[in-house]
Amino acid sequence: MLLDVLGLLSACSYALDCVEAELVHVSDKHAKRVAYMSVCMAEQLGISGESLQDLAACALLHDNALTQYIQEELHKDVANVVQASQVGIHCTLGEKNIQRLPFHTDVKNVILYHHENANGSGPFEKTWEEVPLFSRIIHLSDLLDRAYGAKGFTEDIFNKACGYLHKNEGTVVDKECVDAFLRAFPLPHFLTLGEDSFEKNLWEKIPRIKQELSFAQIEELASFFAQIVDYKSPFTNLFCHIMQLYICKKSRQTLLPGLMLFYKVY
Repeated sequence: MLLDVLGLLSACSYALDCVEAELVHVSDKHAKRVAYMSVCMAEQLGISGESLQDLAACALLHDNALTQYIQEELHKDVANVVQASQVGIHCTLGEKNIQRLPFHTDVKNVILYHHENANGSGPFEKTWEEVPLFSRIIHLSDLLDRAYGAKGFTEDIFNKACGYLHKNEGTVVDKECVDAFLRAFPLPHFLTLGEDSFEKNLWEKIPRIKQELSFAQIEELASFFAQIVDYKSPFTNLFCHIMQLYICKKSRQTLLPGLMLFYKVY
């Protein structure tokens, strides 16, 4: 079946944003803003086509294992999420999860190392030279949106963000990515991050290359959705997965609309 996988993953990222907003109080549309900043930076570095699409997908799903981390490691103790310092665990789980998804290019270790600092002070102690470029791009974008996204994108915030990047260049973020961000986001463009138009601009920049997926790959996508959407209840997660299997077996041709309708209603 020929599918717009990026469109499906975008819908999944919306669900993830809702979960993150509830649990760790990140800004609205966090994943999409991280994706947009990442794509704009990548363009400055000559990345295009299928690679740009895969970067966008990784950025949209950079925290895909947050709910799983809460369930498996914190035993649903949401109060411990902010204090938990073991960010490497959710990176490991997230890396494992995205291996189930279809990509055009090799995105190995992109999610695994997206919290690594340039000087090797991150959870896996990898320096920027040891980390994939996509990881470094997402790391910088994620840091900025978490630090300043909730405060609004104003000229004052722009100056603070630039100051942060210059101060932490070589320690937290690497020079290549800092330079790419500053080229991609002069003040007028930075201010648009607070507007609804940035989401439209994101989809205009990314090539929407459809992919031919097998039944098994579509089932993996369905399971990936369920893991995020039904994070609060193992029972509803199991029920959702059973429903997906039932739909798959009854009619493979109607899997996608049936699945999307199920999530919309749910």
